[in-house]
Amino acid sequence: MQIDVSLPFHVPEQIALYQGDQLLSHEVCRFHPIRAVQHLQPRRDVLAIDIGGDKARSAIYRFEHGNVSTRDERVLQAKGGRGYLEFLRELAEEANARDLAVGISSATKLNGSAIERTVNLPVFLHEMREHCGADYRNLFGERASVVNDTIAGICGASTHLALDGVAVGDVAFFISGSGMGASVISQGTALHVEAAHVPVVAELNPFGQRTPCGVEGREYTCLDRIVAGRTGIEDIYRQQTGTSLDGVALGKLYEAGDPLATSLYETSALALAHAIAGVMQRYHFRDSESSAVVLHGGNFEVAAYRDAVRRRLDALPHPRCRIVFSRDLSRNVCLDGAAVLAAWHEADC
Repeated sequence: MQIDVSLPFHVPEQIALYQGDQLLSHEVCRFHPIRAVQHLQPRRDVLAIDIGGDKARSAIYRFEHGNVSTRDERVLQAKGGRGYLEFLRELAEEANARDLAVGISSATKLNGSAIERTVNLPVFLHEMREHCGADYRNLFGERASVVNDTIAGICGASTHLALDGVAVGDVAFFISGSGMGASVISQGTALHVEAAHVPVVAELNPFGQRTPCGVEGREYTCLDRIVAGRTGIEDIYRQQTGTSLDGVALGKLYEAGDPLATSLYETSALALAHAIAGVMQRYHFRDSESSAVVLHGGNFEVAAYRDAVRRRLDALPHPRCRIVFSRDLSRNVCLDGAAVLAAWHEADC
């Protein structure tokens, strides 16, 4: 197959879309990494749960004098979230028996503690609606702190940075995995940012991806359909070749120099870089080493993709900031963030 894709360096029109009403955001909670570190001083155990698109994880976290340890780690891998509800029921019984506060990171759109929509977990959502009104607190009670995975990720990552002595100010957190997601901490508030569902301009859509966004009835093609692994890269590869490959296989093709895989990942990196620049501009990030962008998700397990995002972002106008990959902070910053937020919630109640 002949691949001839010429990508631009800077598309101001894409960044401009992040400054208008297309970017849907909402405040989730007050959060400051330095205060979070203070909450980790008294000895306490909490239960943390990470509900992901293809697996659910849990662990008991012990915080004591700023040190963190984990035990009783569990993983359930399932398609569509099958079996997640029973997994959560067992955890809820244990949390109640041990009198543990609970933090939950959920790869879903939430309304408070209730699941509003999901792309990858249709079975789980159906079971939660039928048996629990889709509300995590109907399982875990009022002591549960429930947030979207981007919020858990940014709280976990920024707390790790603070524990490492980094003076953390403005922070952005971007997921590029099976789906795309984002959040920011700005002026002491954690916000969920719908960076994935902004329209993509033609210059960043060289393969003519036409699969609609689909979120809340949006019919345009959004950035998620270009950037994300499953809903972007894998989808376009299937359209171009008639063959379905998962992200692991496509990542290997990219690193081996396959022309189509290379074009798809490089396009994803370029579009993501524009989203990062746009979000930093929208939230007036300070030009400072205290500003940080944390990058998380399966696409970043591919070394060439990490390099491509850095390279593409360096070519765009944006404030000076730290670029951090979550894999360098922890095995699972979303699970860590769920635990931190459980401790935060307990301390503030």
